[in-house]
Amino acid sequence: MQSKSKKIGIPKFSFKKEHIPHYLLAVILLVSFILHIVLLVKNPGSNFVQMSPEQIEAQLEAGKLTEYDAKLKEHTWEWGSRDGYLYSVMANQLREHGVYGYDTGNTGEIVHNAFVTYGHPMLLVVIFSIADLINVDQATLVKIFNMFLNLASIFLLYVITAKIFKNRWMGLVASGLYAFYFTPYHFFRTALTETPGIFFYLLAIFLFVLALESNKKRYHFLFAVVFCYAVMIRPVIAPIVLLAYLIVLIKHRSNYKQWLKIAVIWAFGAALVIMPWVVRNYVQFDEFILFSTHSGNSWFSGANPYNLYSFSDYYLEQKELGMETVEYAQMKIKEGFETDYGLWLSWFTVGKTYEMFKIPDAIYFYPGGDLMANVKTYHKYLVILALLTALISRRKETLAITGILLIYLVLSNLFLTIPRYGFFIIPIMCILDGYAIITIIQKIKQWINKIPKQKQQPQTALES
Repeated sequence: MQSKSKKIGIPKFSFKKEHIPHYLLAVILLVSFILHIVLLVKNPGSNFVQMSPEQIEAQLEAGKLTEYDAKLKEHTWEWGSRDGYLYSVMANQLREHGVYGYDTGNTGEIVHNAFVTYGHPMLLVVIFSIADLINVDQATLVKIFNMFLNLASIFLLYVITAKIFKNRWMGLVASGLYAFYFTPYHFFRTALTETPGIFFYLLAIFLFVLALESNKKRYHFLFAVVFCYAVMIRPVIAPIVLLAYLIVLIKHRSNYKQWLKIAVIWAFGAALVIMPWVVRNYVQFDEFILFSTHSGNSWFSGANPYNLYSFSDYYLEQKELGMETVEYAQMKIKEGFETDYGLWLSWFTVGKTYEMFKIPDAIYFYPGGDLMANVKTYHKYLVILALLTALISRRKETLAITGILLIYLVLSNLFLTIPRYGFFIIPIMCILDGYAIITIIQKIKQWINKIPKQKQQPQTALES
């Protein structure tokens, strides 16, 4: 009896055109991962350079550093900045002493306050606890954690844009623009709020899109929890929830029970995240503190149009009047609009917006040259295209994304505006740019296809 032999076939690789964006996304993520690893090992940037005690002492004697700055310089190189170091001190204080407080004066004492919201410090507490458990340097583990958050943000930009516009190529362009943007590769090596803040608000947007598509309660609940945690990292995004609820109202305008149910779900999720913080502040400080107590400095710094006035004079006047920082800043703003309306209006609109986006943040820590010149050019065109798209496009999806951008700009322009705060909204600009670039390419293709093709001439005997 002849035995039947089975043929072992080699599985064929199925290459489908619609999967090309996925393959290219994988390439983008791989390249970004390699860039992260290179920068993690080499760690460039003047803010990451450790100064010797002799150098610090020499600059102190020369008057280039104050006693306060000299004390910080001993540690800031490891954490990337003053704030990064103070966040690390805060997290370790909470772990070791069980006391929550941000020591803005770097006094070395155990402080107890509500100077910053708890979102970022609690992340650091978890990371530091894991680092000590597995015997890894705390700062190193923060960098590794941030690296994966950066990669996750690139992926989220792809899925968010692809879902909103129903176009994977738009998602690919949006994610690619952010993957090759300079500033995330600086901030992932710091202990600042930018990297986790961007990840959590992008995750919240993704969950909101899922909730709109499916109308499932669990996605609405997860959106509320994640969004509010993002707010506990960077409170300036809080009003964006009003835009989200407006979208819900429009979608369910004929079913009031549905949008009321969603409101209850969101309120419950928000209460789980924010209520413990509010209760803690009220019990310990006997006052209602929804977010934090440090906004006064931002009001003060933002109340000087184009730096025309001396902050020293501001401080002296504030002291003479015996006013709180926020009260004094609001007085100066009101006084400014009454005496020179045009100057102050331009400052709170065009002026502050320009200050946020005039350069890609952190570029000043790196030497100049062709690379940094290209980084500036890349940033400039990314911002300009996003703003033009926001102004021109009337597609409902772009209007929603523009709403996020506009709310952020309006809220930010009330306070101090610096390139660091501009970077925080760059991912939203990448979404607008992804839409714009693919739309322009599609329009060009349509225009080319409409051009009548030249009729073929009959071949002559010589040509044949």
